[in-house]
Amino acid sequence: MTDWQDIHDWTDLRAVRAALAAGADPDRVLGGHMAPLHSAACSGSAEVLAELLTVAREVDQPDAAGRTPLWHAVRNWDREKASALIAAGADPWRPREVDGRSPGELAWWTPLADLVAGVPGAREPSPGERAAQRSADELIAVFDAEEGEYQDWGCVAFVAGRSVPEVVAALGGDIVATIGEGEGEGEGEGEGGDGEADGAADYADVLLEEEGRVLVGAAPGGVVLQQFDGIALHGEEVLAPLSRGTVAVSVFDHPDAFIHPSIARDGAMCPCQEVMLDPEQGDPEEAWRYRFGDGGHPSGWTARALAMAAAVTGVGVDGGPRWIGRPGSSVILLPERLRD
Repeated sequence: MTDWQDIHDWTDLRAVRAALAAGADPDRVLGGHMAPLHSAACSGSAEVLAELLTVAREVDQPDAAGRTPLWHAVRNWDREKASALIAAGADPWRPREVDGRSPGELAWWTPLADLVAGVPGAREPSPGERAAQRSADELIAVFDAEEGEYQDWGCVAFVAGRSVPEVVAALGGDIVATIGEGEGEGEGEGEGGDGEADGAADYADVLLEEEGRVLVGAAPGGVVLQQFDGIALHGEEVLAPLSRGTVAVSVFDHPDAFIHPSIARDGAMCPCQEVMLDPEQGDPEEAWRYRFGDGGHPSGWTARALAMAAAVTGVGVDGGPRWIGRPGSSVILLPERLRD
């Protein structure tokens, strides 16, 4: 065997040794993306990484995205691999060409911070940076709590500085129900009167009564919207108009799909990477702070995306009970042209 392409399991030490014995180049970039060290640091075993470190010539070789093997180990909070790479000469503070970030900078916000502190070139976070990261992690934790109200199937959008009437007018829909109003209060929860005994409706049932329904609720600093039966809120045709003169962020979450935020500013769509991947150039700074691509953090991916969306818009929701579907929220029926 002389071709790394034949190795699909980077925990298979015997196969890696056989490839090296047959003359495989330990520094060869595979498929234009990663060298063997990257694959071992990202998804291999510590034993395979250690074997490759005995023969690799470029311990800090960047992959196609400019990430070194140490970057991958840090992103997975893998102390054994990160320690081995640093011992072999990997530079935690080597900046990535595309944005100047380094593995050391990312490691500060992980249990691996001690591995990069005191290393030549090290830069400790400022008190302001530490406070911002602490606040971000606290908001992620609240959205990640089991008692949170978000149903992880559908689409949620946050619009800064807008009122419910403004959003309803921008969408051009008709109000068909109001959450929390029982049959006897003059305006029921749809035709069947879905109000519960205490006057608080199950907003999910109300939304699912008819295709194209969207919840629109007031929150400190703006408005929160939710749609269960489609992703209209996630698309440019809806999100861009809602963002004129402000910013709007939507998060689409589905068990069979990626968790991908959409961002619109003043009527124009902006880039934002999927939450499980490292942010790309042009993505909002908040994507890093809210741990996009951080494979070691114990929080759920949806919680990170929702927390980032709340932070970017400044809409004051905390993920706790009843942050969506509060009594008084309106349910509108989207115009047919905006339904999926």
